[in-house]
Amino acid sequence: MGDLDDYVDEKVDTATVVEASDENTWTSRQSNLWLELENYQRQPPSIVLLYANYTEKSVKHSPVLKDENPDVFFPPDFIPVIKADLNGTFFCDYNIDDEGQVTKHLSWTCFKIKHVVKPGDYVWIQTAVFVQWHPQENRQLVFFLNLPDIVAEYLAANRPAPSQRDNPYIWHTLVAQGVVKEYDKSIWSLRDLVRPIEKARNLSPPPAINFPNLHDIARHIFHANETLEVAIHTLQSLIDEQERFRAEHAALTDKTRRGWIHTAQRAHYVAKQLHSLLTRSKSLSERLRNEINLAFNLVSQKDSAMMRTVAIVSMVYLPGTFISGLFGTNFFNLSSNDGVQLWIMSGNFWLYWVITLPLTMATVLVWASWHFFPRYLPRRWLRPQKDAGSVA
Repeated sequence: MGDLDDYVDEKVDTATVVEASDENTWTSRQSNLWLELENYQRQPPSIVLLYANYTEKSVKHSPVLKDENPDVFFPPDFIPVIKADLNGTFFCDYNIDDEGQVTKHLSWTCFKIKHVVKPGDYVWIQTAVFVQWHPQENRQLVFFLNLPDIVAEYLAANRPAPSQRDNPYIWHTLVAQGVVKEYDKSIWSLRDLVRPIEKARNLSPPPAINFPNLHDIARHIFHANETLEVAIHTLQSLIDEQERFRAEHAALTDKTRRGWIHTAQRAHYVAKQLHSLLTRSKSLSERLRNEINLAFNLVSQKDSAMMRTVAIVSMVYLPGTFISGLFGTNFFNLSSNDGVQLWIMSGNFWLYWVITLPLTMATVLVWASWHFFPRYLPRRWLRPQKDAGSVA
């Protein structure tokens, strides 16, 4: 794999290594992650669990993650799980020898979770598990990447029994079960943002509406729906692949048939839990949409009330404005002659009415035609005509 001395000296990545020493005992120690991956190829039959966190420095310095290195531990398709931003994924592949026996089984899953503290304060978690299983050599390595504390604690408390350890899908199922707790925590944090908004509308006086915050929360809920849908699809792919493997390699799986059945049942249970969380998340989305619509309608009502006030004030001043404008024209002349006040009206005053009345009637007619007349027209007049040569 290459010389690791320089890299190990930097102590960039320290992994927690957990090994099954017997049927019920697991031992734990700290070691360099990449050195453990290299030594795994030479280890005796065992189950090794590796817990590590991804960092940018890990990818930059790691000799096993460089794309140009032909002798890598992880297959190239797994590198995006470490380096890229994924919503979730599942993969499974295995080698079969000439006798039809599975010699090497690779699989991994990835889940994405978003935790929101407030509209502008959130964090993404991208957790994954990679399993390499050699059934003929009775060796298995499980690599856990960026596990949240809740998931790590669940795995520590629910490590599989000896009858289940020969099933590589058990690790994916256990991680998914722990991830459900993270998704549940994420959805409830979003609910804690939506519920105060619903309560605030009953306050007197209600607080000012913050539309940017409402739309930020909506964006977070959209992300929750997206990642949950991908998680459900990921788990369904896991269930389908496990059933396919059992059907194709019954001689291998029947040795621990009870453990394989239990894992399948557990995977279906986790899928149902994820579906329930997705339903709750979609409900939150609808509740928030209802609040946004209500807030918009309240603002519109206030704007309408203000416009009515402006209209009433305008009507109060309109007669006075009309009279002052009318008497301000050149048709009227107020003058004084020898102390006598004279009021003289031009003989062309009729021109004012000849021009004003038709123009007013034309304006009203155009307005009425725009708003009322179309409802009385035949529908065929309003329907666009098709060309004679067009095909329906």
